[in-house]
Amino acid sequence: MSAGFLEIIKSELTSVDALVEKTFKIKPGHLSGFAHLELESLQKYLHPALVLLSGRIFNYTGKKLIYLASVIQFIYLAANIHFAIPDDNEAGKGADPRDGAQLPVLVGDYLYGRYFVGLCKGQILEFLRPLAEVIAEMNYGALLRKKNSGLPVTDEKFVLAVIEKETALLTESAARLSGVLAGAAEAEVSRLADFGRNLGMAYGIIERNLDPAMAGPYFQQARTALAGLPAGEARDSLEEMVTKIQTGELAVPAKKTGRGENIGERKIGDMVIPGQYRDKEDYVHSIFSSIAKKYDILNTVLSFNQDKYWRKFTVEQTGLKPGGYALDVCCGTGMITVELAKKVGFTGKVKGLDFCEEMLAIARKNLQGSPYENIIEYIQGNAMELPFPDNTFDCATIGFGLRNVPDREKTIREMTRVVKPGGRIVCLEFSKPTVPVFRQIYNFYFDKWVPFLGKLGVGIDGPYRYLHNSWKVFPHQEELREEFSLLGLKEATYYELTGGVVSVHVGVKPREESLPSVAATKE
Repeated sequence: MSAGFLEIIKSELTSVDALVEKTFKIKPGHLSGFAHLELESLQKYLHPALVLLSGRIFNYTGKKLIYLASVIQFIYLAANIHFAIPDDNEAGKGADPRDGAQLPVLVGDYLYGRYFVGLCKGQILEFLRPLAEVIAEMNYGALLRKKNSGLPVTDEKFVLAVIEKETALLTESAARLSGVLAGAAEAEVSRLADFGRNLGMAYGIIERNLDPAMAGPYFQQARTALAGLPAGEARDSLEEMVTKIQTGELAVPAKKTGRGENIGERKIGDMVIPGQYRDKEDYVHSIFSSIAKKYDILNTVLSFNQDKYWRKFTVEQTGLKPGGYALDVCCGTGMITVELAKKVGFTGKVKGLDFCEEMLAIARKNLQGSPYENIIEYIQGNAMELPFPDNTFDCATIGFGLRNVPDREKTIREMTRVVKPGGRIVCLEFSKPTVPVFRQIYNFYFDKWVPFLGKLGVGIDGPYRYLHNSWKVFPHQEELREEFSLLGLKEATYYELTGGVVSVHVGVKPREESLPSVAATKE
């Protein structure tokens, strides 16, 4: 963590790092390799820095503080390793001797053993009991999490209780015991403990990919506790650390976990979503709200400028003529909507509908002063309950939206309902390339590079990680064509573009007045 505010403890951090690194170098090899342990900078220095700076607030810089920092780090690393142990080997991948718990468990237990050694070498055995109690509570939190791993976790109290045990108790002890070691007064030790606990709660919320707003009150309480401690460089450094973690300048790595154990996730249908969201619709809304401002430019960059061609091709399949009336479902920032407006001309009309007001705000802003201002109308609404009468539009399009709706069948039925007999339903969506070699290259790009490039653009990789995950569970293009047919659409077909990166599906509403099983009429 190349952070200038840690310069005052640079030499001490180096000493702690040397103690930890020496422990990891044993005859069989470097222990990190046996435990899948890849630490990012904040994971490497957070707990030691908390110990060292807490002691420095009271002008204590003795060697015992360095041993306490290393002991706390051993406990943190051991818990981190145990947390991430998978339940078993992944099917089809063969046995990995590091999986199925054997070696990671041994490494974690070895580090717990080194915690005892550190207490002895540092001559701080008086901390054996409080830290042993912390280890017990951390493991109890893990038992709670494991016991409830298969349940749809929506209980915020339960989630916070687990975070308190697994994460906040250790940061609280790190700060509190540093104050005790420095000879601080009881009231000041209590403030340090309060600071450490609240920082740990905020950190635990963020590393589990929960709603960052949940962490806000804990950050504020951490600052309040700090304000009651003696002023100086050490307190300023801790305050700066809190601020940089909250703003994301110091990125908190996601907590790696064994499959099915993340208390912040639950499965709904084919998708795994963070536990703080009510359903897939709520989750998707939060994603698109967060990336609305940079959505268009990132799509152009990530698609190598192919997105413009894809949209134009999609609109060409609608059969629209000048003076037509079109609907763009899940319109987002209105890129396809504008292409539809170009097609219908100044005598036609286009409605763009989306459930995300942040996206619509960008769409309306882009429309201001454009030639299509009087042609397009944007509406906030639900794709599964379109607020239009039957047989209203000449066509309905949906671009990169069918993956995101909670009920794909209901959305297609609703689009069919509001289109006139003979009108077309046209869907642009990511598909599954079938060309050998290119397919493997594309999968790697989608899985690794798209989230990475997306993070560079919007500061977080979650939205573009979701893009890949939603694509994986979306049906193959041939399966989606079959869905179109089964839902009553005629002449269902699809076109693969750019080597099958995307597909455009087209279906025609029968010219009969009614369709079997189509949603009820809406007046």
